[in-house]
Amino acid sequence: MFKDDLLKDKRILVTGGGTGLGKEMATHFAKHGAEIFICGRRENVLEETANELTKEYGSKVHFSTLDIRDSKDVDSYIQSIFD
Repeated sequence: MFKDDLLKDKRILVTGGGTGLGKEMATHFAKHGAEIFICGRRENVLEETANELTKEYGSKVHFSTLDIRDSKDVDSYIQSIFD
């Protein structure tokens, strides 16, 4: 339905991107060419998902552990995406 490169040159942050709905959203964005940033609490799950999406779609997928309840950490992480 959408062009494969619809999100090319776009950066997308997905919280909880290692499993469940977050992983599904990250998969959809990767499928359409976005550079993905996933974060969550469990590094091993994030790493597995990042490797899976990179292998499947050739997208750049970055991952980082992050507790979204800490607003300073969230702000710092978002800033690092755009630096």
